[in-house]
Amino acid sequence: MGYIGQAPANKVVKAADIEDSAITSAKILDGTIVNADVNASAAIAESKLSITAFDDNQIQNNIALLGFKTAVNGDLAKYNLVDQIVDEYEDATGIDAGNSTNESLVSGSYSGDSAPTQDADATGTDGGDTWYKWTDTASTGSFTPAANGSYDFLVIAGGGSGSFGGGGAGGFRTSYGSGSISGRLSTVESNLSLVSGTAYTITVGAGRAPSDTGSRANTGDDSSIAGSDITDVVSLGGGMGGGATSNVGGGTAGGSGGGAGYDGADGSGGAAGTAAQGFDGGDNGSGESGAGGGGGAGGAGGNGSGSVVGGAGGAGLASSITGSAVTYAGGGGGSYNGAAGSGGAGAGRTSGHADWTALQPTGGTASPNTGSGGGGVNGGEDADYGGSGGSGIVIIRGATPVAADLTLQSTDTTASTANPDYANMICLIENAAGTATLNTDIKGYVSEDSGVTFTQGTFVDEGTWGTNKKIIAFHDLDISAQSGSSMCYKITTHNQSAGSKETKIHATSIGWR
Repeated sequence: MGYIGQAPANKVVKAADIEDSAITSAKILDGTIVNADVNASAAIAESKLSITAFDDNQIQNNIALLGFKTAVNGDLAKYNLVDQIVDEYEDATGIDAGNSTNESLVSGSYSGDSAPTQDADATGTDGGDTWYKWTDTASTGSFTPAANGSYDFLVIAGGGSGSFGGGGAGGFRTSYGSGSISGRLSTVESNLSLVSGTAYTITVGAGRAPSDTGSRANTGDDSSIAGSDITDVVSLGGGMGGGATSNVGGGTAGGSGGGAGYDGADGSGGAAGTAAQGFDGGDNGSGESGAGGGGGAGGAGGNGSGSVVGGAGGAGLASSITGSAVTYAGGGGGSYNGAAGSGGAGAGRTSGHADWTALQPTGGTASPNTGSGGGGVNGGEDADYGGSGGSGIVIIRGATPVAADLTLQSTDTTASTANPDYANMICLIENAAGTATLNTDIKGYVSEDSGVTFTQGTFVDEGTWGTNKKIIAFHDLDISAQSGSSMCYKITTHNQSAGSKETKIHATSIGWR
């Protein structure tokens, strides 16, 4: 608070008071007033003057509000005025993460919750859990828990492309569900124990596009959840289907093996990946009989038959990790000399002989984000291209985050003069749920020694700035017992509960003198 001399209405200094004293107007004009004149001027008595306090709290508030607006309009992070800091929370630059807890910055406001920092392509809830889904193969994703927790996962790799044989499905790994398939594929693994503040990398494998039948490199890409403190969950890409007469042989190994090529008795289906994430591809028939189907997560690919029918793709497996059953990782159907095989749609697709009524120039493309295998190419037509495998998917599921108590501490700012005596704080808050009781559900503190010592202020309500939004502040907080010049603030919230009391902090300014 500042001070300024004022003359109250009932104690005004009049011109007559001056003229009746030794301080005459002539002396004022020619500048010849001396001390004796002042001492002799009884007419200007002490009773004529009064010193009253001037309340500058409103000016402090207005300066802070203008600072907040400047930060927003200029897209600024925390910045400093003379002995004042302003932070509109455009980003986390002004926050000391090491001394803050449960701080979650979302759309320009801080609140306390246990929500992870993540860039999932889709999220949803099922019961008391929240799931996070990644489907983009173009770049890696991330997941950083705000609290330690146990999480279920589903990791499906990209499917292999078809050639003549159907493409194998991408590997299927999950911790959600129960049981096993024929004792071969483990459908349930241990949950992941993820640690607060640790960043985990998410990779979604692409389904493999086909190339010429001489290539055996067209397995799907791996999907994974990787972290410095866990054993990475890696799902293997599905195998490519086997080739034609110019390249007789079996499909390649992967999460599930690709089906064998259609021509030649020595062809064999592809072997499943070594991590038991799927099944073998089917064998070919003899001569011009059908090519084998790609293996799936739920069963091996079908063999080509002597009646010129391509083998069916192996069955996929269903998962309800998002709350709804979805089938993933079906094998692609094998072709035969007369029709192409269909791409896997999750459940494993039968051969072209069963699913198609006309000749197809290429094998069927698998459904995206299922990890299914591509269908085999028409053996009687252009033998260069089969169907593309489907891309993979990664899903993480854990307990739905709840509102949590927040500690928000700022980084330090150096005072222009050490050991300031007084401080003020102005905050813009939002009662997102319920109403925070000042100094009970939300508290504010100022330190001049980098947080070694904090002095709590008493917040008061100083108006609104929107629906359920308050300006709260304290002024002239005595911090003279502290010593230092490293200024910082701390704000804490208490009694937070999802849906009943959730307090958001949109901006903070502190000043000192």
